[in-house]
Amino acid sequence: MRAQPLTLAEVQRQVLDDATVLLEYNLGTQQSYLFAVTKTGLTLHPLPSRATVEQQAIELRQKLVPAGLRRAIAGINVENTRGLTLGSPATASANVTAYVAAAHALYQTIVAPAIAEIGDRRMLVVPDGALNYVPFESLVTTAQGVDYSTLAYLVKTNEIVYAPSASVVAAIRQGAKGGAGRAAGMLVVADPVFDASDARLKGTPQEGAMRGRESVQRLSLASALADVTEVKSSNLKLVRLDGTRSEADEIAKLARSSGGQADVWLDFDASEAKLQDHKLDGYRVVHFATHGLLDAERPQFTGLALSLVGEASADGFLRVDEVFNLRLGSPLVMLSACETGLGKERRGEGVIGLTRAFMYAGAPTVGVSLWSVADKSTSELMPEFYRRLLAGQGGGGAPAAMRASQISMIAGKRYSAPFYWAPFVLVGDWR
Repeated sequence: MRAQPLTLAEVQRQVLDDATVLLEYNLGTQQSYLFAVTKTGLTLHPLPSRATVEQQAIELRQKLVPAGLRRAIAGINVENTRGLTLGSPATASANVTAYVAAAHALYQTIVAPAIAEIGDRRMLVVPDGALNYVPFESLVTTAQGVDYSTLAYLVKTNEIVYAPSASVVAAIRQGAKGGAGRAAGMLVVADPVFDASDARLKGTPQEGAMRGRESVQRLSLASALADVTEVKSSNLKLVRLDGTRSEADEIAKLARSSGGQADVWLDFDASEAKLQDHKLDGYRVVHFATHGLLDAERPQFTGLALSLVGEASADGFLRVDEVFNLRLGSPLVMLSACETGLGKERRGEGVIGLTRAFMYAGAPTVGVSLWSVADKSTSELMPEFYRRLLAGQGGGGAPAAMRASQISMIAGKRYSAPFYWAPFVLVGDWR
């Protein structure tokens, strides 16, 4: 989506409201800047150099993401561990003190300078560089706390939403005029069949077709996984995400109990071919619960892993260029997957990846993840999010529902570490 750049007055008039502050970052070699824009004013805050800011962001991600799930991102030198095990159980670091130090340091650098303008307003964040890979919700406002559940996270005081630019938000709203209210119901796509050894294939008509195409699919799968893991091996496999099935069933129950319709595509139905052939513009929400595969150097080949059992023309990966061709009527697309929010960062364009592709296809708001998410905690967070969204709690739409769900998980203590609740961020229009 290429939006015509707006003037300051146009941003204030067309994008912002009294309850929202725009925070736009520009990281420079010698000096960086934060533009804080409200409905009635603009302030410019000098920040440290790009190298300093990005190093703090890298240090925070190292505390956020377990070492076994950490890898390089889009030209930013993060510790890289070869042989990432997709779908494996993961737990957050127990070193709360180290996390607090990193999260508070970055807060002091990139948020505190504009705290007078922010107050308790909603934060519309337009990040730059490594800040694209940090959930601002996980920053802490004070350097105190010995337990993850009691930390002073920024999410506790502010609703936060992200955008490639303020102009993109204005373009989204312009494109949505006249289409509001037509979409209803929900589509949930989850628990695809990734491999010929999957027990769900036994004795089905698809078993023979799958085995006949296995060599072709294995090459395709190996190539995609090599981009994620940096391990060149034909033996790599995507692990089935068992929790996504219960996640999908629970979300569907919530939709139906609220009086809505829910279509659930599981197993062989969670396919690329069916998605491309089906009319999607009648859904209010489209939810994907599967693996997301990132090609950081070639973002056009980033995609969602779907069932490898389908039409002969489909390779099982819904890639960015194929997403552009979808036509959605959904106010919200949620990508409950691994690292769906990442992509190659370009100067002036933000993160290029699935987020922008789904926006172009017609979704004004896209929920994405910033690292490989934990299966079981996600299957708890997502139903909680939809429970609040469908009930209209807070009256603020998806961002308000996500914030309330994250705060609830923090209070619940079992998944209070940001690794579990913070990877999901909402990009686009908050209205």
